Amino acid sequence: MSSYSSTGARRSRTLTVGGGLGLLGALSGLLWGAMVLVQGESLIRPAVQEYLQTEGRDLASSGLLTVDDLTGIAMPSFTTRAAIWLVIGVVTLVSAAMVLAAHNWARVVLTVFAVFGIGLGLRDLIDVNPALLNAFDAIAVVSLLAVLVVQWLPGANRAVRARKNAVIARKAAAFAV
Repeated sequence: MSSYSSTGARRSRTLTVGGGLGLLGALSGLLWGAMVLVQGESLIRPAVQEYLQTEGRDLASSGLLTVDDLTGIAMPSFTTRAAIWLVIGVVTLVSAAMVLAAHNWARVVLTVFAVFGIGLGLRDLIDVNPALLNAFDAIAVVSLLAVLVVQWLPGANRAVRARKNAVIARKAAAFAV
């Protein structure tokens, strides 16, 4: 992996901000997934109890649904979303790091996975979740939305073009010898 600064050009602030936002979104998604997989039902149970005390009061009072029942029903969904967040987080982390190195392909990959992360984060925000998971969702959505814009600004385009031209010039010089 050649770094952008090794081409002799100045590091683009736009790409630095974009890569940093991508890293923030990736870490937020990774934390979401890791917390659910590590803490499991103990993380979900308080949110389920709160739901049954407020919106699901009728079901809980009639005895049709207990906290254990609803937690058991909710866990497969949380586990699946945790796995999805981990995949999105890893790919976004790698592509954000490569965006920092001014690789154009990484901006495309980051764009695709940012869209998936935003969709999953928005879906999670409208669901019954523990407050900590909602905070991770909000951080991921905001940072990934911002990276979608920042990484395609003219300053980022110039930096990627400059890196590409420097690599082409370096290869041409190597063949000229």
